[in-house]
Amino acid sequence: MNPYKVFIVGHEGTTGLRIHERLSGRKDITLLSISDEDRKNIDVISSIAKDADIVFLCLPDAASKELVAAIGDYPCKIIDTSTAFRTADAWAYGFTELGESYKNDIKTKQYIANPGCHASGMIACIAPLVKAGIAPADYPFTITSLTGYSGGGKKMIGQYESEPKDYFLYAPRQYGLSQQHKHLPEVTHVCGLTEAPIFMPIVDDYYSGMEVSVGLHTRLLAKPVTVEDVHAALVDFYKDSTIVKVAPLNLEEDNKQLLNANKLSNTDGMVLSVTGNNDRMVVHAIFDNLGKGASGAAASSMLWIAGSTSYSTFTSFFAFSRVSLSSATTRAGRPF
Repeated sequence: MNPYKVFIVGHEGTTGLRIHERLSGRKDITLLSISDEDRKNIDVISSIAKDADIVFLCLPDAASKELVAAIGDYPCKIIDTSTAFRTADAWAYGFTELGESYKNDIKTKQYIANPGCHASGMIACIAPLVKAGIAPADYPFTITSLTGYSGGGKKMIGQYESEPKDYFLYAPRQYGLSQQHKHLPEVTHVCGLTEAPIFMPIVDDYYSGMEVSVGLHTRLLAKPVTVEDVHAALVDFYKDSTIVKVAPLNLEEDNKQLLNANKLSNTDGMVLSVTGNNDRMVVHAIFDNLGKGASGAAASSMLWIAGSTSYSTFTSFFAFSRVSLSSATTRAGRPF
């Protein structure tokens, strides 16, 4: 089989650079290149895309829309990492773990929208509960998400890594206060919600890693459930996944633990867990905002397009660490 010809548009950005690093040097992939002076030239980009099998767009929304229109009917697959197309009907949503229909869409549709980082955690927690009839479509979700500063791109990375650093950058900072965060439309769309969640993203002084926490009042759910029921629904939903895993349930120990948002940094895995009690519980997702939340998800879509779905192939292709499921948390007072 001839090597896949891959063209990364925007490879100098955080996500594009990570994808480029994953693919460089592989004998089964040929990376198509563009000169620095032409990297914003629509005509040159389109001509290179015409010869590609897969094009990754790692650009702002407006630039992605312009390029998709310019590439037009070329036969290449397009994997877009912006928010521009995540709710578009003609586009596949690149979250293979959500089920066979998502995998089939990724393989058969020309266009694939890569999930957002915060959205990946929210959807991973919520979608199984809606599908299982546990959470109604109008459930009033309240969600927090803690992320490393790399999610803000080069500008924010520069702010946090500058010397001297601004005093206020040493503490967590909440943002998206208008409740209009750009990831909310895809969460509502993919999970089939009729009400957008209240969402509280927080950026903190560490490079990468994400912890999304979804709170549940059981009295507001569609049917009476226990912590064990919610955990079982998640286990069943992800039973065939090699990437999204559910930690074993042991509430006596779990409720004493400290969750570490950067525990899965530099991996492509995601670990879900459930804490709390039968009145109020929380579903957590821990993963890397640059891994499963960005370049890892994009590479996962490419893998499904290429038809390589075995675990051995997947782990050789990705920066996936075989972290034990319980190691995404640590007992209070015990540092890593």
